[in-house]
Amino acid sequence: MTATTSEPPVRLALHSGQAQVYQSPARFRVLVAGRRWGKTHKARTGIVARALKMGAGRYWYIAPTLKSAKDIFWEDLKAAIDPSWLAGKPNESELFVRLRGGQEIRLHGAEDPDSLRGRALRYVVLDEYADMKPQTWTEAIRPALADWKAPALFIGTPKSFNHFYDLFQRGQSPDPKWANWAAWQFRSIDNPTLDPAEIEEARQTTDPRTFRQEWEASFEAISGRAYYAFSRQLDVRPVQLTSGLPVAVSFDFNINPATATIGQSAGGETRFWREVWVSHAGGEATRAAAVAVKQKLREANWTGQIRVYGDPSGKSAKTTGPSDHAILRELFPGATWCIPHAAPHVRDRVAAVNARCETMDGKRHLVVDPTCVHLIADLEQVIFKDNGDLDKTTNAMLTHISDAGGYWVHQEWPVQKPRVSTGAVWMEHLL
Repeated sequence: MTATTSEPPVRLALHSGQAQVYQSPARFRVLVAGRRWGKTHKARTGIVARALKMGAGRYWYIAPTLKSAKDIFWEDLKAAIDPSWLAGKPNESELFVRLRGGQEIRLHGAEDPDSLRGRALRYVVLDEYADMKPQTWTEAIRPALADWKAPALFIGTPKSFNHFYDLFQRGQSPDPKWANWAAWQFRSIDNPTLDPAEIEEARQTTDPRTFRQEWEASFEAISGRAYYAFSRQLDVRPVQLTSGLPVAVSFDFNINPATATIGQSAGGETRFWREVWVSHAGGEATRAAAVAVKQKLREANWTGQIRVYGDPSGKSAKTTGPSDHAILRELFPGATWCIPHAAPHVRDRVAAVNARCETMDGKRHLVVDPTCVHLIADLEQVIFKDNGDLDKTTNAMLTHISDAGGYWVHQEWPVQKPRVSTGAVWMEHLL
């Protein structure tokens, strides 16, 4: 049983880059592209077209989680299928559709690679493969393609030099042993349907490393300084509070040290005025940090508006007392509550801080007062480990104060995601 590796001649709405990937005869294709280039649109087109062309069997779309698979792919998949092709209604609970030729197109999450074992596949798409465990491919999916000699498509945005990068290199290699592989790399701007104003806005709101990775599809080293865009020489100078503007107080709910930052958005800048660092406060750590914040504001004769930011996890009640959030509501009555329901991804939070330090257009937007000695140390010394996680073990005193300030920055200046209409897709019935 051998699957045809070239795409069927269906009538499609694809831009030129998508068409290159679509028409390639390579069995294993690796598509590295910037945000909103149209990777998932290409994947949807390919999986439906292949199912119509190749006939009965299993066709899978896999995302890092089942929730993300549903959010990204499910509604668009149903919209791409003519109702006359269906053998029954789409299964909304298990996320699959069956076509009248015996094809099943099903969505999966890669949270547990072992759960993907054991079924022979005729085609598979692995979306955002960089965010999956390598064994999703090597141990679960690759063997499932053997019966039909079935093809696979890997798509995603780079995440450092990891296993996705390894497959990209394989697809670029002239070595004959990788003759069945092909790889492409496209920038977001290579999508002709993307408004160039989106790119320009990203230059003004995104730090250089994140811009290169997310918009130019560049593989960037994540290990090393987390806040690489921060400069003591350029970003540290005295900060004064401006009357009439709200003050932002932001907390990291750690026990030792308990930390908080006090800042203000003024003149187009993110200004850190003071920091709070409380050691050995035990179960009263959050209360001690909040009291210290109030004391610093009192000493500055501050009577204006206060906005409270921090870690969303602090909403849970403690066995020995009220939750961190409850303490803040008690001590800052009348303040504007700015803590979201869910925490941002660590890399998104760090990217937001870097983007205030320097955006891709070369402008700087962050100022730290020289008294914030612990925050400055964090911005200079916190590092990413090789796996992309923050190093919280080498020096246990690092990361906490920058986490605190980062909650404020991410909430008010998140790295913007691009918006684009991918357009419609049309297919002819091939059965």
